[in-house]
Amino acid sequence: ISGMLMMLMLWNGSLVHLIQGKYIWSPMICLITGVRIKVKGLEGIDGRKPGIYVANHASHLDILAISRIMPIGLFYIGKKELAYYPIMGQYMKLIGHIFVDRKNRERAMESMRMAAEKIKNGKSIISYPEGTRSKTGEMSVFKRGSFIIAKEGKIDVVPIAIRGSRSALPSGSYSIRPGIIEVIIGERISSDMYTHLSAEEIASLAQERVRNLMLQPTIK
Repeated sequence: ISGMLMMLMLWNGSLVHLIQGKYIWSPMICLITGVRIKVKGLEGIDGRKPGIYVANHASHLDILAISRIMPIGLFYIGKKELAYYPIMGQYMKLIGHIFVDRKNRERAMESMRMAAEKIKNGKSIISYPEGTRSKTGEMSVFKRGSFIIAKEGKIDVVPIAIRGSRSALPSGSYSIRPGIIEVIIGERISSDMYTHLSAEEIASLAQERVRNLMLQPTIK
């Protein structure tokens, strides 16, 4: 509700989303729970160049961590049914999140083409291509949806590794433990690198980059 009120005053979805996530919601949760966020690679973020940011997904706290460290407002791509959720759906529509119809293949492809246009026009998005939180800590195969959009729109992809979120809040648990979550932002994958690749191959490339980031030393 506060986000919708702020949107009516500022009428800038990216700015409102940034303020709500980075400066209001996530600091409050971190303060209450004792969770700390460390980040590496922020110098690679270019707010002037829209992109698709892709990360592994092991906990609900992944969303918290991304919101806390990002210097730009990132939008989500969600199934169109979310737009009809009371209050949350209205907020998502007003702010400018992107909805995709996944029930019909033809409509889904058209939705993805429209999403690509919105991203090219300045909306950067965050995607968790595994599709659901890992229950084992092992990364699942990255699904191709986000990468169809990347290929269709010739949009850069930015890989992100998130470590420690599962220890703080495992899948299926509602008890948050104090701890450190690390976010490691990798080098942007230019769309020029994958013009000859299929969406599945781009997904594999992005997943390999995320895996390599996961192996980096602990952030000091």
